[in-house]
Amino acid sequence: MSTQSIEKRCVLLCKGVPTRDWYAWNNLMLPKPDDFHVIGEVQVSNPGVLAMLYPKEPQGINPDILLLDLILVQQPGIWPQVVTWVTARYDKILFNSTFKNVEIFCEDKKIVDITVRDIH
Repeated sequence: MSTQSIEKRCVLLCKGVPTRDWYAWNNLMLPKPDDFHVIGEVQVSNPGVLAMLYPKEPQGINPDILLLDLILVQQPGIWPQVVTWVTARYDKILFNSTFKNVEIFCEDKKIVDITVRDIH
């Protein structure tokens, strides 16, 4: 699903939403290809909210730093209004490069800065 295909009525504001336990790593173990992952948790108002990470556009000038947007999307249906933690995850196959740092944004404000670990 691209950010253009998400309907406006389904997108929730992420400003001030608590997050925790962010971790990012370059998986450089065999077999190839190498891959990259970011994972963290976001507190949401009901279990029907998806926490999604998308590459920010434009990406910026430093290819070692990945910029991601956090987007919260309410799934259709009736959900119990129970505050819960949901997982946000981003995965990418690496081609001849790795990331050193990840910055996650909510509505153009940086909310998380993660140092990327290399796993051999």
